[in-house]
Amino acid sequence: MRIAGNTDSAGNSRTPDAFALVEECDRDVIASYQRKIATYLHEMSCLDGLGQLGSRRSLPAQVLKYFQKVVGLYDASTQYFLGRLHRRGSTVQCRPDCAFCCCNMPSGLSTMELIYIYHGSISTGIAPRLFRRCLEAQEQWTELLRRTCRVALSENGRPLTREALLKSYQGLCIPCPFLQGTSCRIYPYRPLACRMHFSLSPPSWCDPSHFQTDYAVQFNVEPGECVQDALEVLDDCFHLNISDIMVCGLLELTVNVMEFEPIQWK
Repeated sequence: MRIAGNTDSAGNSRTPDAFALVEECDRDVIASYQRKIATYLHEMSCLDGLGQLGSRRSLPAQVLKYFQKVVGLYDASTQYFLGRLHRRGSTVQCRPDCAFCCCNMPSGLSTMELIYIYHGSISTGIAPRLFRRCLEAQEQWTELLRRTCRVALSENGRPLTREALLKSYQGLCIPCPFLQGTSCRIYPYRPLACRMHFSLSPPSWCDPSHFQTDYAVQFNVEPGECVQDALEVLDDCFHLNISDIMVCGLLELTVNVMEFEPIQWK
């Protein structure tokens, strides 16, 4: 597990020193969580039938059971870290019904995370509404790409990096398509990008339009390298070439792969 903090305009870290202390003294415990997660992901990649999602819209039922254990362990490891952090005087302000940071466009999602979101939206009956909202978000994302890349090319002859594009999207303050008020409709199925993000500042500071947002102390409790490697291996087993941008990948999975049908867990 790696702790990635944010920086100020001069590039200086605003991540409290307590992070380094917590990471050091609890390294073995956190590493054990990571190894268990990687083991489950590896066992998933060894299952037969993973490549049948695109042709038969089916997956082994064990895939779902294993991944539920994966996200459960990930949440447990995160709570362990936050608990140790709290003992050292730093407390996160995040709550399930807090949506001030939900103006990002999550990226870097694995295929399995997208499958899990799709399954969650179908099983809870909210897929049609989420599909329409994802279409709107994709249109806004695509327009941003066209507009910002055109400006960048005209000014310095270089396209913007993905990080810069994601930052620009956040600045638009567009609510996540999965929100209903301040509640996430897919909260139990949300991706790691949403599970790993925390703030030590007042919740409203996470709002990109807040005048104090540049001073918010935020950090990501990122998966360890062994987990990231295991997710990449698992992704290859599905033989699906879909976007790792959340709304784009989910739409591709919905339309091109599943054709709006539920996954058959066998």
